[in-house]
Amino acid sequence: MSRPIPDAILKSLDRLDPLPITVHNVLRILSDPRTSIARIADVIEHDQAIAASVLRLSRTMAYGGCATISTVREAVLRLGTATLLDMVLGEYLRRVSVAAPMYRLTEDDLWLHGAASQLAVKAIVAERPGCDVPLMATTAALVHDIGKLLMVRHLKVDVSVILRHCATYQVTFVEAERALFGTDHAAVGAAMARSWQFPAPITRAIEEHHDAEISDPTPIIDAVVTANFVTKTIGVGLGAEGLNLRVDPACLERLGLDFEAFGRVCVQTSVWLDEVKRAHGVGAPARAAATGR
Repeated sequence: MSRPIPDAILKSLDRLDPLPITVHNVLRILSDPRTSIARIADVIEHDQAIAASVLRLSRTMAYGGCATISTVREAVLRLGTATLLDMVLGEYLRRVSVAAPMYRLTEDDLWLHGAASQLAVKAIVAERPGCDVPLMATTAALVHDIGKLLMVRHLKVDVSVILRHCATYQVTFVEAERALFGTDHAAVGAAMARSWQFPAPITRAIEEHHDAEISDPTPIIDAVVTANFVTKTIGVGLGAEGLNLRVDPACLERLGLDFEAFGRVCVQTSVWLDEVKRAHGVGAPARAAATGR
């Protein structure tokens, strides 16, 4: 069930940067069961930024690693449609990310948190291949915090106000959002996803990824909730919220992740993220940041 969103924030949806035509075209093509690799490659090849990103990332181990890939068509064939959609969306999110002082997140922090969460889902599936997590879960993890993009554009709030509320009432950061603003970034993100006509399972995962208890769980929601926790655990996108969140432990149980398996997922996510960061020329390695070295 959708949470209410103040009218002022809803109206600002119309002023949000629209999804680029390349993203719309890829989404439309992928929804057609008769689509061909050639059609997808044609669309991506005409967007230089996305084409460059696809080629660059296709050579990393996080995406199957193949140093011999030299054309977009080879990358499309190698990577598959779900991974390509994630790359196309990831490139868009990187373009539109802004500094988020009300979350104490930099421009890179916002994008990297989504990218790391996407990789965490891949690591979960690698760790527990029988957990029935569909490919769509990687896309849901990538965009699970898109609501923050709209929140920071509409609300000019000093983060100390939110943190003071958390300390005074002993609540989580997202609960403070709800109390202070009448909504939270998960609900706003779901509204954005509906506006962009994302598939319903992705929209629902965005909306419920901060629920303390998942009332009607799905493998996608379990994966996104856990991936967000993994990413926070390795120190990516902590910001002002830090680890002040509640995670339904049943999500990890349903995925079959005990303490040791969760640790392996964290390590694998960190290793893959280091590769992706190097491919984009972004910041210090994730492991160094997470350990303080």
